[in-house]
Amino acid sequence: MKIWSAAAWFMSLLLLGSCTTDFEVYAPEKEIRSVYCVLNPNDSVQYVRVAKAFQFRGDALQYAAANDLSVTGRVVKLSNGNKTWFATQETMPKDSGDFYPFHAVYKFVTDGSGVGKDTLREGQTYRLEIGAPEDDDYVTGETVVPSVPRIKGELNIISAAGSSKCLPTLALERKFNMFWQKAPEAGVFYEVRVRMEFERNGVPQPTIVWGPTELFNVNRRCNEGSGNICYQFAERELLRSFFRKMPVENGVSYTYNTANACVPNSTLLNLMPKSLCFEATAVDEKLSNYMQVNNPKFLDLTGTKPEYTNLGGKIDVVGIFGSYSTDRKYAVLNDCSEALLGLNGQVLPPACNWE
Repeated sequence: MKIWSAAAWFMSLLLLGSCTTDFEVYAPEKEIRSVYCVLNPNDSVQYVRVAKAFQFRGDALQYAAANDLSVTGRVVKLSNGNKTWFATQETMPKDSGDFYPFHAVYKFVTDGSGVGKDTLREGQTYRLEIGAPEDDDYVTGETVVPSVPRIKGELNIISAAGSSKCLPTLALERKFNMFWQKAPEAGVFYEVRVRMEFERNGVPQPTIVWGPTELFNVNRRCNEGSGNICYQFAERELLRSFFRKMPVENGVSYTYNTANACVPNSTLLNLMPKSLCFEATAVDEKLSNYMQVNNPKFLDLTGTKPEYTNLGGKIDVVGIFGSYSTDRKYAVLNDCSEALLGLNGQVLPPACNWE
């Protein structure tokens, strides 16, 4: 769809002069499929949303509020070589708002619990089909699930005395490099998030989230070798972000990671605290393209803004069939970082400050 600048629009009106300016705003009504499905191999279920999207003469909001645009009763399947999953249809409530309160979704079970419920695997190609090839509204697409971006370096579990294992201790008042193994699949991009959970007088508070970053596929501020992707946090970058999002109140005790950060052996790793979490997410080529091409910040008012999709068939389609993989590592803060955030009653060590 071409989007003309305001100057070009007004110039065209002037040039028309006495000619008629009557024109048809709406093209003939034409039904379009809207399909969204993003696979996550860490999830036990995967969802597909199939809806009708078409130009409508009249108030579109009123129409959407009064009508369920879900496309129901379709055979929806996911395949990988000789393995095929068939989806079941479910009705789910929407968040409160102006639109129809319910919509239909298609669900695949991928928890590996039995026949037809195998787990999804990294590096594998998956094909989504909606309907049958002979149907007028047949839609299909493919995605390659990216390999898990395995986080390395300072975020790895530490071996301590005997067979005990401990979470790493981070000094976030200094620069910190986070890096992971680069995915072998083509076109993969990455994003980073950091989450912190804390308590106010022993009561859990909403999770603080730094990020996500914009998608990237080259080192950011650091370099950890050709087989890795690296992201560097500046001095106190995370601490300042966390501090801004934490309420400042006198006489209140803020705590985090109150469980023991060490366990006797590797079989008990799940008992370690998970209050400070670093996430690296690998996004497949198709979903990366979709997120970047359709990002409103890249809108060019004097050019063309395409609607990217990797779906096709016998009917016009918008949407995306993509996939992503996430790795998570957990850590604890050193005394200085804890003290700067007012956590666990930590006393401010010498030479520890916000400057």
